[in-house]
Amino acid sequence: MSKKELIYAENIIVAYGDQTVLDFDRFYLYEGERVGLVGVNGAGKTTLLQLLAGERGPDSGRIQRSCTPFYFRQFAETPDPYALDLDEAGRMGVWDKLWQEQVSGGENTRLRLAELFTCERAVAFLDEPTANLDRRGIEALAKRLQEIETMVLVTHDRALCNTLCSRIVELSFGKLTSYDGNYDDYLLQKEEQRKKQQEEYNRYCEEKHRLERVFQEKKAKAKSMSKRPSKKSYSEAKAIAFIGNRKPEDKVRSMERSARNVQKRIEHIEVREKPKAEARIRPDFRLTNPPENPIVIRGEHVSFGYGDKLIFDDCSFVVHNRSKLAIIGDNGTGKTTLLDLIHSGNGITIVPKARIGYLKQNFSQIDFEKTVLENVREVSIQSESVTRTVLARLLLTGRDMEKPAGALSGGERMKLAFAMLFVSNVNLLMMDEPTNYLDIPSIEALEALLREYEGTLIFTSHDKTFVDHIATERLLVKGGNLTKQDLF
Repeated sequence: MSKKELIYAENIIVAYGDQTVLDFDRFYLYEGERVGLVGVNGAGKTTLLQLLAGERGPDSGRIQRSCTPFYFRQFAETPDPYALDLDEAGRMGVWDKLWQEQVSGGENTRLRLAELFTCERAVAFLDEPTANLDRRGIEALAKRLQEIETMVLVTHDRALCNTLCSRIVELSFGKLTSYDGNYDDYLLQKEEQRKKQQEEYNRYCEEKHRLERVFQEKKAKAKSMSKRPSKKSYSEAKAIAFIGNRKPEDKVRSMERSARNVQKRIEHIEVREKPKAEARIRPDFRLTNPPENPIVIRGEHVSFGYGDKLIFDDCSFVVHNRSKLAIIGDNGTGKTTLLDLIHSGNGITIVPKARIGYLKQNFSQIDFEKTVLENVREVSIQSESVTRTVLARLLLTGRDMEKPAGALSGGERMKLAFAMLFVSNVNLLMMDEPTNYLDIPSIEALEALLREYEGTLIFTSHDKTFVDHIATERLLVKGGNLTKQDLF
């Protein structure tokens, strides 16, 4: 039995001023499909969701809908409590927040998710539904979203994308490309495409070089044939040619014609583009004068609280040199507090040569009046080429480097803050939720740099895939205690 087509869009163009954001031939959504929409920050994912949901129209093109989807926006006001089902609010853990005037970011997300599940529509468009949720909240949400039969999902959480999606649509430079399967399947298909493109490029280069050699050989032969043989008069050369029934000038013309034919073949070879390779230059870590101690941070019998609320109760922990320690736990358990205590050295021993670079969410280290490149140069101890390469590896383009930092998006500011740490003189990185504001390609670019990082890294994150890819050690914060977790 064929599936019903719920949405069909064709020949779509959307532009903001002179910038074309969307320019694709077709998009379709069938009943029962769960589509993951991926692309870099600014690619137009939210614009596409608005278009499909009917919140805006295209500049040109046609959209057909046979459904009324629920649109979960990335940024939205807290919903009217009277519009929510109390049971759904309870299931999302925010029943007691319904009539509260001020709620946290995570509570706002949960209230809006309660609105989603209150609504009985079978189709949902979801723009970053895991924003501000801790890991337990994300896992609970994944189970609830299984109840929705058809969806288009934008998320930076790759584990959620793997759990839910049966098709991935990539948005790049306004164009859409569809891949069957979940996010991991999409990556495999992309890698196969890259390998195929590399093979085609290699064959193209080999054939072009072969024809260029043939061309040069024929040109050289034609030139040598046009010369009079040494120690022979013109009449003797002509007599030799007459015996061979061909004039010397005819042989030359024939060889030159053959060379021109080869040249035409070179000009008409189908050009194959070389796959873009990531720059592999990385900072010279020796310039940071790193510590050699096996343990760089030690906390013994640490107790800390705010007023009557005790956050840590007689806790001890160590951070090994060159380890990548993930501090994990639910919202409100004290992960950021622990980072703050380490940074301040409050009751915690840090070896003398350790220089801490602490990435906070307020971007206080950035001068918003200066350009991206000026900000990075101001703190860099690395060469200019390394500095620019780090920016490029974080997907900041040459044009981005000349932008004033104040004109950057949240994700771009986060990448600038990373770059400033990577090229500075610090040798111990601390990062609080570093994947916030980042799209999946940017998270993967950050992962590549962090895996290569030769110093010590301490970070918090609710992104399970990011933790799994980076962490060499884990420390669980729960109930006022710190517990080391084994990696599996």
